[in-house]
Amino acid sequence: MSPPRLPHRLDPLNLLDQASKAAWMSLHRAALTDPQAPTPCTRWNLSTLVRHITDSTASTREILTGLPPGRPPEPGCARARHELSRLRTAVAGLPRETARVRWGALLGSYELTLHAWDVNQSTGCRGSLPPTLVEALLAFAPLVVDGVDRTGLFAAPLPPPRPDRPTDRLLALFGRQPPPADRPRQECPSP
Repeated sequence: MSPPRLPHRLDPLNLLDQASKAAWMSLHRAALTDPQAPTPCTRWNLSTLVRHITDSTASTREILTGLPPGRPPEPGCARARHELSRLRTAVAGLPRETARVRWGALLGSYELTLHAWDVNQSTGCRGSLPPTLVEALLAFAPLVVDGVDRTGLFAAPLPPPRPDRPTDRLLALFGRQPPPADRPRQECPSP
């Protein structure tokens, strides 16, 4: 039995495409920032986070396509953006009805979206995540985080500082604390 078809905005492959675009934009800004800049992931600097995004993106593509794991990726924003391009190309040709593809795409969507936010914080960009992506990820969150041992995967949930804001709720589910509302917002440069 194949999974039910979902509205386009909730299709996991569509969510992965949106998440990869958010990550792409954040990596543009990361290339212009000191690689040693701190990140919300306290054990990582920006360089380590970018390398993790590269590795996660390559792993997601391998899972979705059924390819064996490749060599560890090279560091750097250009390499990360290259991997995102490869992922987006692979996603365009994938069947949307297989459970493996849908689950892999959904998990990759969380990974790329949350780390795009992390990179944005490191680069001083306070731009928001795509609202439709955030709402969809919130809708799927019970499938991903409820009853899961978070050890080594993601931080314990936090109370959202502003529960009326979907992005704050999503970030809090994964142990991230958004900056205070009164913190000045910096415009994010476009590539």
